[in-house]
Amino acid sequence: MKKLMLMLSAITMFAVAQNANAISLRFKFKTFSSGPSMYACNAGIMTPQVGAKVCYFEGTKNTCTPTTCDNTQAVCDTRCVCTGDNGGDYLMNYGKVDYQDWKDNGDTTAATGKGSATFSSSGSTSAWNQAYDDSQSWGRSISNLSFNLGSELYGAKYFVDICYRGPQIEYFEDGVTANFNLKAQANATDFLANGVNGGDNNRDGLVIPGTVDGKKYTELAGLKVQAFVVCDKQGEGSYKYARNNQGQYNTTANEANFVLNNQTGLPTSGGDLFVLGSIANLGTGNVSLVDGWVNQNTHTPRFCKIRYVFTETNATATLPNLRKWQRHGAEMCTFTDIEEASDASGLN
Repeated sequence: MKKLMLMLSAITMFAVAQNANAISLRFKFKTFSSGPSMYACNAGIMTPQVGAKVCYFEGTKNTCTPTTCDNTQAVCDTRCVCTGDNGGDYLMNYGKVDYQDWKDNGDTTAATGKGSATFSSSGSTSAWNQAYDDSQSWGRSISNLSFNLGSELYGAKYFVDICYRGPQIEYFEDGVTANFNLKAQANATDFLANGVNGGDNNRDGLVIPGTVDGKKYTELAGLKVQAFVVCDKQGEGSYKYARNNQGQYNTTANEANFVLNNQTGLPTSGGDLFVLGSIANLGTGNVSLVDGWVNQNTHTPRFCKIRYVFTETNATATLPNLRKWQRHGAEMCTFTDIEEASDASGLN
């Protein structure tokens, strides 16, 4: 019995010793998650005034003198067709948008803030008429956009803005390099509204590609496109972190604003990064306007805005075309890509 008691005592002491050597740890940590968002956010139109009549003998490309048949007192046997010189070269052009409040990726809740707006051009050479103010654009997403051009000459300019919200991750503050590359491309698919038809966005009655008298809209208009980029980057300017200066996330406080030329209305600078894209003719397939780095360091993009400006150049030609009556046009397509990449040419 004594031996048994000694053995039980030894086992108990061993168990106590084992418990005394036990160790445990409860550790918690945080995971922060935020991805990018991109959406069409604003649009505008401008039609600089030519301020002079354009006259042709009917059914020809032979010019005639406007004073030949200015009124019923003249000898009206010339059949001279003229544009007006009191606004006909720029009036009657407008844009139309349907928009709603910005929604996050995958958000299936009902849209809020839905509305529509029309915005007409004036004869200014530098002032855009926009769907709404730039300050409102970050919080609105465009679902439908059209430009409706009824001026006598092909002289309109119009743009669409693409807004980019970068990941709300503190790359600069934590010294983490993330290489972001940006591509901006555009193309146009010409169509003709042939015969009696709806001729709207669902393509009912549209002949694609379509021509009037053997020419496409992009050719008749002498249509060109140019892209402009402005970005607000971490580590630069007034907002150095993904959060705002009050330490708050989920806000759109940023400095990605274009500075416009007061003569042409085109962007010339702005933000922490400004990129002037190349000018390209539309109608011959896809065109690349911008392709390069936004950054190759910790200064990752907080917010960016990419503006695609489409310009009808034919109104300033030596012998400009009169805008065709038969309904025609083109479906414009822009492609914007901002991604973490390992290989690209430099923007800065």
